[in-house]
Amino acid sequence: MARDESKNPEYSKRLLRGHQMIERGVEPKQLSQNKFEIPSQSKDLNYIVTSYANSWSCTCPDFTFRHVSCKHIHAVILWQKLSKKLEEDHKERSVLPTAFYHGLSCKFCNSAQIIKYGKANNKQVYFCKSCARKFVPNEGFEGMKYDPRVVATTLDLYFKGVSLRKIADHLKQCYSLDIDHSTVYRWIDKYTEIIEAYVATLEPELGNIWHTDEMEIKFSGEWRWL
Repeated sequence: MARDESKNPEYSKRLLRGHQMIERGVEPKQLSQNKFEIPSQSKDLNYIVTSYANSWSCTCPDFTFRHVSCKHIHAVILWQKLSKKLEEDHKERSVLPTAFYHGLSCKFCNSAQIIKYGKANNKQVYFCKSCARKFVPNEGFEGMKYDPRVVATTLDLYFKGVSLRKIADHLKQCYSLDIDHSTVYRWIDKYTEIIEAYVATLEPELGNIWHTDEMEIKFSGEWRWL
């Protein structure tokens, strides 16, 4: 890989094949710090992939005769990146004694079997080993002077574009609450951060089907499909 092949169309194909190998469960075997063994996809043999001074080589015919970064090299590079990421995640999620959390328990099942699971917007995220759900500890409406519905209404009005002073006026007219616009600002500053940390723990449920649509646009005086 001494030369830049990224602009070659064949490079993308070999890169994709290498990633597909890892997706299918192919796992390179690390023989030494810079040497890896990976099975052939078409023959009953293994190839040796080696890295040296930011350069890669492989014993497969594709590299031996064409001197290009083969799919085996790309597979090893991806496997290294994934292994490093898993190792970092494992360190981040290391289990600490429950006493360290000062009695903190899962907000969904109340289990004490929780571990740290990284951070979202500077808020500590936890993972419950009992119900397998992530959560951010409740730091919201506990101990609040005002009804949570009032705070929720304030946030809703703010994100709909209503000014701070108009929100304060709305609370006075509709809820008979004499709240200064500076208090409204502090609520927004506090709760938007909590909401962002919570949203960061959510994982969308995606299917395997992609839906696409096309449209016709006018370009240089002609209608063309986009």
